[in-house]
Formats: sequence, C-alpha cells, structure tokens
Amino acid sequence: MLRLTEGEKHYLLEMRALSTDAEGNDIFVGLTSDESERYHFLSNPLRHGAPEENEEYLALNQKHELARHQVLAAEHIKRTESSTQH
Repeated sequence: MLRLTEGEKHYLLEMRALSTDAEGNDIFVGLTSDESERYHFLSNPLRHGAPEENEEYLALNQKHELARHQVLAAEHIKRTESSTQH
C-alpha cells in the first residue's frame, strides 16, 4: 500500500500520475500495486541505492511516464473533440 500524504496524493492526482487498481489500492498509472510500492520507495531523493536499483527505478519510471502521457493525450483528445461538437 502506498503511504502518501494528502498533499502528495492531491498533487499526483492532478498530474494524472495516480490511479486506483481493482482492489482499491492507490497505484502509479501504468504500474501494478507491487511496482508502485517499489517505485515510490526508489523515488525517495534521500535514498542512495545501488546502481542496479537506479536501473530498476529508471525502468519503472519509463513505464509509468509512458502510461501517464497516454492518459494526458486521451484527455486532450476528449476535450478537443467535445469542444468542436458545441
């Protein structure tokens, strides 16, 4: 389970970075619950990890950001289409 402050959760929702899985868990868009927990752990700027952990973080970040950008693009298309229909 992700341990986020209300402020973090609000920010991540605004950025379209956070979603909810079928079990009701907060997850990072594009990641599973387990991947989300690992990504959140690896994202801590105060943590200094091994090089392989940095590679793991980059892979999870790429997967997450790709999915997040797809969400943003879909929202943009929906807004654009609905504004041309009025």
